[in-house]
Amino acid sequence: MSISGRERRKLKAVAKVRTVDLKIGKNGFSQNFAEEAKLIINRDGMIKFSHQGSKQQRDSTIQIISEDLNITLIEHVGKTMTFVKYP
Repeated sequence: MSISGRERRKLKAVAKVRTVDLKIGKNGFSQNFAEEAKLIINRDGMIKFSHQGSKQQRDSTIQIISEDLNITLIEHVGKTMTFVKYP
């Protein structure tokens, strides 16, 4: 099931003013990082990451995060990514 355009627009508006929840460092996605991300997602339903890697690392990180945490990318601007938990 995908997110409709109207829902995506509302989520992006919320994400725009949200501060970054977690920063993905040089070591990338770790088990501790995943556990902390799950806590934030369960609490808020949305999470915002910043990353420091290259475009190739960013693309693989997006895929890993989406699959491991079962969340959907709604916005990617520069080095900031926002995901939402969607049924």
